[in-house]
Amino acid sequence: MEIDDCIRENIPWTNLSADIKVILGNSSKEYEKRVLEYSIQNQLRYKGNLVRHVKKSEEAYYDQLLRFSETHLMLYPYHLSDITVTEMRLSPFSYYANILAEMLNTEKSYDSLPNFTAADAVRLLGIGRNQYIDLMNQTRSNRKFLRRSKTPRELLPQKPAKLVIESWWMTHVGAILESDMKLVNEEEKQVIDRLLDANSSIPAGLLKYSVVTSLYDRGLIYFDVPVEDNDYIYVAPLDGFVMNRVLGDYFETLLYKIFVAIDDQTTVLEMSQILHIDLQLVKNAISLFCRLGFARKRVTGAENLTIHTSWTSNSTVTTPQSPVSPMSSLITSTSDEMNELTRTLLRGDDDETDETSEDAALRASSPNESINESVMSFQSLSTSQTSSDLSGNAGNVNRAAFVFDSTLTAFLMMGNLSASLKGHAVALFEVGKLADEQMKDFLEQLESVNQFAEGDAQRYSMHATALLDSLKSLRQEREADLVRGESLYTLDAKSRQRVLAKSYGILVAMAPLCIEACAIPINSVPFIGPPNPETCSPWFRLSIYSSCSSGPPSVFLPHGTRLLTLPRLLQKQSGNRILVSSAKHEPHIITAQNALFALNDMLVYSSIFVQSVPPDSDDKDKLIHVPFPFSQEELDQEDSFCNHPAIRKLREKLGLDRMAGYVILMKHNNVEVKGNGGSDISGRTKAESNIMQDVSLDKNGELLKSLLPGSSFNDFSLLDCVFGIPLFDSVLNKTICKRIMGHGVLEQQNRPNIQSSNKQIVEMTNALIETANNGLVKSSQLFVDGGDQRNSQIVPPVRPIYFDSDNLITYGAI
Repeated sequence: MEIDDCIRENIPWTNLSADIKVILGNSSKEYEKRVLEYSIQNQLRYKGNLVRHVKKSEEAYYDQLLRFSETHLMLYPYHLSDITVTEMRLSPFSYYANILAEMLNTEKSYDSLPNFTAADAVRLLGIGRNQYIDLMNQTRSNRKFLRRSKTPRELLPQKPAKLVIESWWMTHVGAILESDMKLVNEEEKQVIDRLLDANSSIPAGLLKYSVVTSLYDRGLIYFDVPVEDNDYIYVAPLDGFVMNRVLGDYFETLLYKIFVAIDDQTTVLEMSQILHIDLQLVKNAISLFCRLGFARKRVTGAENLTIHTSWTSNSTVTTPQSPVSPMSSLITSTSDEMNELTRTLLRGDDDETDETSEDAALRASSPNESINESVMSFQSLSTSQTSSDLSGNAGNVNRAAFVFDSTLTAFLMMGNLSASLKGHAVALFEVGKLADEQMKDFLEQLESVNQFAEGDAQRYSMHATALLDSLKSLRQEREADLVRGESLYTLDAKSRQRVLAKSYGILVAMAPLCIEACAIPINSVPFIGPPNPETCSPWFRLSIYSSCSSGPPSVFLPHGTRLLTLPRLLQKQSGNRILVSSAKHEPHIITAQNALFALNDMLVYSSIFVQSVPPDSDDKDKLIHVPFPFSQEELDQEDSFCNHPAIRKLREKLGLDRMAGYVILMKHNNVEVKGNGGSDISGRTKAESNIMQDVSLDKNGELLKSLLPGSSFNDFSLLDCVFGIPLFDSVLNKTICKRIMGHGVLEQQNRPNIQSSNKQIVEMTNALIETANNGLVKSSQLFVDGGDQRNSQIVPPVRPIYFDSDNLITYGAI
């Protein structure tokens, strides 16, 4: 990336350092080649950048840039509109028409379009997935019967779709020839003359609406969407968003960073400072969001203008309290795209890079020659200076965030819960957040969710209902946003910390939270949830087993281990089954007869955590979920599960009274065996694929709180401790939500206690990792490149780790 830095900083060949020249093979021609490639890929302006010394023809450079952008299906370079529209006569409409025509010619799938490119193409051409499939069928039909009555380009629309134009957008003169002037009417000529005489842009709202749209359709004018330093932005509903794929180019990377950081309480300038991204680049991204209708300005500037009367029936005035997407009447419902969500959820976020290279790539997208100079001064702004600039607002203490993972968005998409929820699920997944100001409609949709009685549909509807109850609790006396944990990884750790600290006073996680969503820095906002990824991993379970001297026989096996027999710990009790956990899958049961084959198969792909669990039984107390903070009534009752010796130790060591979540106890003296439990060929027990979420209830439908007759605490051992609010069971959810409110867990005076508990959790877990891995506590210590940094990653074990029935941690061979 050093070469890219040199290009971005406009360093000529003669001024390059000796080591950079060596990397380039001491070839100035190679450097010139790199300069041209980098400039085109990042859509740099010709003037003011190094490429002007490499490519002598400005027209040829922009022609090559546009061909590259079209070929790679990139967004139209709106920041170069003064060149691409005025001088090259290539409007955004023509640009996307060229892309779709080439895709039809080469029979490319609609899915090959990147998300934002597809959304802009839908906005301008009115062609979504279904329309594209129809066009593809027409094209193939022409070829099959050799008719070829129309080319793919001729099948496409010949003028832009009906476009929503905001009155505050600035109107500029496009490329106008003498032949064009012969075809305009008098009103259109007057507008053109007015724009030419003013020698500057004019707000569209000052001009007659029909004239503006007519001139735009013919490419004679274009619009600039201005964004100012002190503007406040909020995200609108993502009507028309197309979920295809992520391209990973510089601008798309920037867009996702801005998406997750947008906060209607934060100005554009503050956002730039928090993210450490050049101000002009932030403005470019927000300008595009406003153009697409995915974001809105709280104050547009049109409030002070005398708008032409023709705009009365075409205005799109909105407020943050009741945002309305300008595209809602123009574009097919997002439900047309929903069958793609499951596949999209499986892809990784491809936009996390090293912090230095992120800023380099983003700054390199400078839309004008003055930006490179401003970058130099911007870089000189130290972190401490930026922090001091923002120190006046140390976070909104009355605003909370509920941190969820992508499984929740998948659940909201499935099971026919509610048609409108699908649109919200798209926003939650792609934007990565839903602000309190836009929460009203979402809550109403959750209220109307269809309830199902069994199967996966019941699981989905229960999650939706529990989410509703959780949000209602969090929003008592405070604002509350929804934030997707995985989306936070579009930001580097320091930017993530600044964004969270600026916006929130406290964070609460859904429970359990997947490892990939554990994105909250430990020194950030007080967090009721896993304070680091290891808290969601076998490392944490082993650490609490060791600290509390309670837990099932367990083995943590390194990736690549080959088993000739089952570990001795798992053979001690006949009839027992095996509970398997890994970073990639939910915990599930494997029957003994299939265990060896299944374990070896999984060890090829990752390390696994294997535990001995008793045979299935009809016992109503085989798995106990004990919510915390604990009620005084339960603490006063000797046979209450919260008085189990292991839970007492956890309560003292980790400060469970000031946190929220649940402890799982497992009964280990079951005697009634049900056979093989209906296992499939892989060894997974179908009936218990979600064993950790099998909540025991009493005859009144309440949580089982105390020992049943004939049992004792010795019959139960510690299985897990989970922080946050569970959504998989409505009874457990309501109990924990009620206790959070009743015990003042979210109140400001308790937040230092939360931070203290999280520190103890991390220290306890890291102590075990350091001992077990001989001092290796981070992935970067095992892998030169630090591993895949796009998501959370835990350090794997470097040797087998055992917890046996004698309550001891040991290490060594199988």
